[in-house]
Amino acid sequence: MKGSATRTVLIVVSLGVALAFASFPPPRSSRATKDLSHSGRALDLREINYRGVRFSYDSSLAPSVKSETIPASVEGKPCDLWPQHPAFTFAEYPSVSGLPEGFPQLRVFPLAEFRKAFDIAGKEYAKTVVYPPNPEPWTDYFDTEVRVLKELLAAKPKANVGAFLAKARGEKGCRGAMPFLPMWEACQAFTSHVHYAGFKNGNGVFFLTQWDRETEQISNAGLEYAYQGTTSDHRYWVYAQFSVSAPFLPSGKEPHVMAWNEENYLLSHQSKKYQTYLSPVLAKLEALPANQFQPNLELLDKLIQSLEVTDK
Repeated sequence: MKGSATRTVLIVVSLGVALAFASFPPPRSSRATKDLSHSGRALDLREINYRGVRFSYDSSLAPSVKSETIPASVEGKPCDLWPQHPAFTFAEYPSVSGLPEGFPQLRVFPLAEFRKAFDIAGKEYAKTVVYPPNPEPWTDYFDTEVRVLKELLAAKPKANVGAFLAKARGEKGCRGAMPFLPMWEACQAFTSHVHYAGFKNGNGVFFLTQWDRETEQISNAGLEYAYQGTTSDHRYWVYAQFSVSAPFLPSGKEPHVMAWNEENYLLSHQSKKYQTYLSPVLAKLEALPANQFQPNLELLDKLIQSLEVTDK
């Protein structure tokens, strides 16, 4: 049933996760170092070292970072599932649309345990299914995301990335979507600024996107710079979602934007009408230099490039 005019991506998150965190020793104290950005500005780098995860970030992104261990979630839908893992929340950084306030922007998942969470929850779900009698294992969904990322990073296509992903997935719906874990209950409306970026012991890909459950105009309320990657030994999956803004995009609350969203919320992302709207927006996003976004995308690139993941 149609909801209100303002629509955001609703991502289902287990309620207990936000309240119950495992108790571990606090991270080592951050210390400031100096470096130069691509623009020549001196960076004030803060270093984080927590449970085998190390990285540095510029203090302009956040005054501090909260490091914590999130317990495993093995009940619910695929979007609810993950293993116990370290996570990092950047203080005072705007939350991505549809995610709860204070939801960690950076997480590192042990892949074997992540798959096990899908296996456990999927088997419990299968017990409740009457038809079809043998539902597809949820681990198949998980394996697809891992496989597609591996193929993408091996090929590193610079053009027609959506076509590459659609072929790799070979399915309808969100078939041109970037590989992504956790599996949110939404579609990526687009991908732009695709940037393959390695970290100290792994590789991955950055991209701009907006998650939609209902079709909306692209706005700064939904725009994000996401990262998906794995360590070189394929034992850990690196996730990051950072809210960003572009100077020419609407905030999402303008009356004409809300009216468009209300009228077109059931419009297919593949429809001619939506693609006609989207094409000039994507062209502007692609042409916009990294340092014209807020924050500068180079600072987020540099954060991930400094990352190192080791056993605890």
